Amino acid sequence: MVLEEFDEEKLEELARGLPEFGRFGKELETIGVLPIPNRLRRYHWYNLFIFWAMASASAATPLAGYLLFGLGLRGMLIAITIAFILGVIPTALFSEMGRQIPLTALVIARKTFGYGTAQALSLLYTVINIGWFALNNAVGSEILSAVTHTPIMYWYVIMGAIQIFLVILGFKWLEYFYRYTSIILLISYAVLTYYLITAYHVNWAVLWATKPSGNESWGAAIDLMLAFGALSWAYKTSTTSRFAKPYSGINVLYALATPVGIIIPIYLMGILGFAGQYYANNWNVAALQFPPGTPWWVLVAALGASLAIIHTNAMNLYPSAIDLLVAIDPAIRKFKSEFRARLTQPIAILILGIASIIVSIWILTYIVNFLNLVGLTIFPLTFILIFDWYLRLRSRVRTLADVRDYFYSIPKEPLKHIGIAAILSFVIGSLLMNYLPTLLPSTFKYAPPGFTGALIGGLVYLVLLMLGLKVKKLSWLLP
Repeated sequence: MVLEEFDEEKLEELARGLPEFGRFGKELETIGVLPIPNRLRRYHWYNLFIFWAMASASAATPLAGYLLFGLGLRGMLIAITIAFILGVIPTALFSEMGRQIPLTALVIARKTFGYGTAQALSLLYTVINIGWFALNNAVGSEILSAVTHTPIMYWYVIMGAIQIFLVILGFKWLEYFYRYTSIILLISYAVLTYYLITAYHVNWAVLWATKPSGNESWGAAIDLMLAFGALSWAYKTSTTSRFAKPYSGINVLYALATPVGIIIPIYLMGILGFAGQYYANNWNVAALQFPPGTPWWVLVAALGASLAIIHTNAMNLYPSAIDLLVAIDPAIRKFKSEFRARLTQPIAILILGIASIIVSIWILTYIVNFLNLVGLTIFPLTFILIFDWYLRLRSRVRTLADVRDYFYSIPKEPLKHIGIAAILSFVIGSLLMNYLPTLLPSTFKYAPPGFTGALIGGLVYLVLLMLGLKVKKLSWLLP
């Protein structure tokens, strides 16, 4: 499918009643939830790869080595590999969705879950992205506080403010920032790895020989890595791929650029976190207690690692703001002033950024519960949206008029706000994710209950979708 070109003239027609596309000032992104015009869709597969590799290379990513420490190093790598195998196809399909139609996933969800339900989901995912931002801000602030011997509260605010500023500028400047600071981040973590190996006498043969404790659940570990990587990012990937070159057929490089970019840092930094936990009792190698006399270049590298906070958090705050804009879109349309409408995206970013800084103070205490919440609320949506887009909506949305009618027209009928099939499947998927380990403990000690439950929820939707399309009496299942 090649959608007709989203040029400026056609966007004006689509945007009647919506804030017009444009920029307030020279570099402030104000496009909000509108489709991206073709003149801005210029990024290649390698831009997406670098973008998502830097987004995944968080200061918190070595936490994987701590969370999966009980599996041993080999077990951790196996769990990450299985998570990648399970998550690569959904993530690739979502990334390609953004090239096929330059909209964010939650705008498309309006036709799957119903307009009103999609608004509610957008608010939920706004809160979850605030949690991701807070997590990384907390870890990064710990690094900077440890290195500079200054109160951590200062860094919560300073780092948060830098990230808010970058996100307000929008995707264009985020991509520039990721591309040109990636080498600094790589050098910084290479130096920290060298310091850990030499200062703590790391023996890789000993690490490789570490064995599972016997108390760990492989299924839960795989789910944690899915929540840490591919499936927690999946629905967000269309937020960036909508700026990529328009879709003109299957392209393996574009499809794999995002999931491969996400998984590589999890492998490398997971190993680093495991080694840090084993030898220094601290997975966060950039926040080690550096003794007096530590070489200056090690301290500089620890400061350079703070870039990892900005990389990842920008990609938490940016989709969070877009999710919020999806939720409040009907209210935005009532604005009479173009000035106020165009400021909505920057204001949303500012408010969410401040909220995220506040949440940073306590988020690390609840990290495992937070990651489980991510899985319960995002995994089912992933499969439901993939099935609906590729089996129903993709063939029906070919023109800007279709886009307007499907995704931007606020329905008057109450049932159009509620996608019965999608909601029912979502609930079934979430319940199964939560209760499968209780119902079948021996099976789901090894199989990932989160992925399995979400996939079953998606398959339930697939059945209901087919019934709704074939049996007219059941058409009420679909909005």
